[in-house]
Amino acid sequence: MKIVVVHGSPRKGNTFKATELLKKKMLGKGEIEFVDFFLPKDLPEFCCGCMNCFLKGEEKCPHSIYTLPIIEQFKTADALIFSTPVYALAVSGCMKSFLDHFAYTFIVHRPNSEMFRMKAFILTSTVGAGSKAAIKTIKTSLKFWGVNRVYSYSFATFGDEWNVMSDKKKSKIDRQIQTKADSFYNEVASKKKHRPYLYIRMMYMVTKLLMRKYYEDSSLDKQYWIEKGWYSGAKNPFKT
Repeated sequence: MKIVVVHGSPRKGNTFKATELLKKKMLGKGEIEFVDFFLPKDLPEFCCGCMNCFLKGEEKCPHSIYTLPIIEQFKTADALIFSTPVYALAVSGCMKSFLDHFAYTFIVHRPNSEMFRMKAFILTSTVGAGSKAAIKTIKTSLKFWGVNRVYSYSFATFGDEWNVMSDKKKSKIDRQIQTKADSFYNEVASKKKHRPYLYIRMMYMVTKLLMRKYYEDSSLDKQYWIEKGWYSGAKNPFKT
């Protein structure tokens, strides 16, 4: 089993420690190769909105030296883990920039077929509030990538650093992560392909209709859909 992990902060605080705990507990279930990307080190540039990825191809992104190796690791993974601390009631800035770089893989553009079998897990921690919003931001992107199922876990420390949290609180987090680790490992190992999210299926159908009516033949998105067999309806990305 191969799992790619994206760490949304260079600070190895509560979120990092919880992510490492999740990885350790999953390793207790079976053999796993973890591939870690740390932000912003592994994608240090902000998306500049040049639209090259949409109009000219992802290889024309000015930051493709960083983005292309990441997407190739995604394609060969069995699952993804995204972890981020909550900053100002939202994801970290480097995590948001990371997601911005891969918007061209949304279902309405050029989604990677490999994502339609993928399972993902989101882990966040916060001093007080904001986990729900942070999870939603990442989950929205993952769904639009076509990820088959997205799971999550969050916890609040209320100001406590990991090493000074009470044993009772750490024990509670440990138990919760154990449960999540067991469940996520079993889900990934099963290779079960769930029925795609309803909204994403709808977006797929709407996009196909729009392409037939409005998209120029030179559109990269349209050409991609034709090559995949989705435009003609000969193939369906959710059934591959």
